[in-house]
Amino acid sequence: MFWGWSESLNLLEKWRDHFKADILPGDFNILLFGPGDPRHILTLLAKSYNLPEGISVNFFQVDSCMEHVARNLLLLTVALESGQEMSVRGKTHLFMDIFGNSHLRPASANYLKGRTKFLTKVATDGDFEQESMPMVSLGELKYRERDKLEATFSFWANEGVPFEIKSIWDRRLRENLKTRYDYRNGVFDWDLQMQLRDRGAGQICPQEYTHWRECGIGFVFPEFEQVIPNKTLGINSGNQWAFLGDMTVGPFISFGLNCPDERMLKSQHGVNEYRATDVTERNLMEIFHEILERKPYSPTSEDYHRFGGASLKMGSILPSSGLDSGSLPKSCENFPPLLKFPNFSLTFVSPEDLERFLGQERMQEKFSVIFVGQNFFPVFREEFLSTLHPKGLILFETRRFTTLRKDTVNEFSSQIRDFCSRNSLKSLNPPLNQHFSILSYKKKE
Repeated sequence: MFWGWSESLNLLEKWRDHFKADILPGDFNILLFGPGDPRHILTLLAKSYNLPEGISVNFFQVDSCMEHVARNLLLLTVALESGQEMSVRGKTHLFMDIFGNSHLRPASANYLKGRTKFLTKVATDGDFEQESMPMVSLGELKYRERDKLEATFSFWANEGVPFEIKSIWDRRLRENLKTRYDYRNGVFDWDLQMQLRDRGAGQICPQEYTHWRECGIGFVFPEFEQVIPNKTLGINSGNQWAFLGDMTVGPFISFGLNCPDERMLKSQHGVNEYRATDVTERNLMEIFHEILERKPYSPTSEDYHRFGGASLKMGSILPSSGLDSGSLPKSCENFPPLLKFPNFSLTFVSPEDLERFLGQERMQEKFSVIFVGQNFFPVFREEFLSTLHPKGLILFETRRFTTLRKDTVNEFSSQIRDFCSRNSLKSLNPPLNQHFSILSYKKKE
């Protein structure tokens, strides 16, 4: 719910690969149905220096609830912080903390509190939104959805409203495992080895996965200590804020499985040299460097950690009462300008108004790429295919990287294939008997 179930993709390059096209449309429009996180947006932003002049990339994103919109806005804000305000390394660790951990470092909690004021103004003041975050448009959201955004930001900033994710996590874990709770380490190991790693998520190491399953902290570095509940994982459920997200896979898939530097994917005797955490760190450093510098990243081995074979001390989560997260940095109080990308836009679409929005005449054959997250496939309707350009690519996320039974995973992929067959979509997938995290299709000519 709070992260992707498939790897980050450069959607423009994927379109180019399938259509062998050297010339891009002037407006390259991408529709994202429930991607879970901003990974595809950040990956394409990072490669913007390769875009020909005159090309505009326009994302349209549908999230299931306003808490997800709020979280994606925050993660995008982290990515767009200027180099004067935050180093690439600092930005990387801040992003990882907010993105994949149930508890935050005090410095991350401090940033969250400060930037929440900025995001509240973005959500409530249209002029400020256009001036300070011109890439983003919230204009398609209903007024009550903007009110929910404001309420979410208020929850993040209000220390008087608790979010006891430690106890929530343990209670859900006990409910899910029932009699297996006392033997949970064996359950965790089975899910990792026989489900995730067997399907291609071999970069995830046992120690990082077990620690995440136990307490919700996915990204651990020995120099950091996470102690403050991460309120961006909260969902307003009636009169309380609850955690309703994934507890079996973790935040490792989006940025932690693949790497341009293949040396980071090596293992010896079944032990990885680098964790999925280390690969995530390296990939995000590349993304944030290229977003900031607008040129290719040249990494050195000193840029990132190498703890694949290390046995790190995974301490218990300390109580946060009495902790001082420090005075707010000047940047958070004064709303410093974010990095600008005039040829990129991101429009958040109302999930309540989706049918009307996509049914408009201006939306017909508009999108060069449509991405459908696995949680959104059940609500993806056949009539939405009219928005796909004749030379468009539609990508369906599968349930490959889940801990569901193999027959359940295969059945879901079969449902996708049946849907595409009924609607005359041509498969672009290799005719191999293997699992894919993404199934690619286009319209038949």
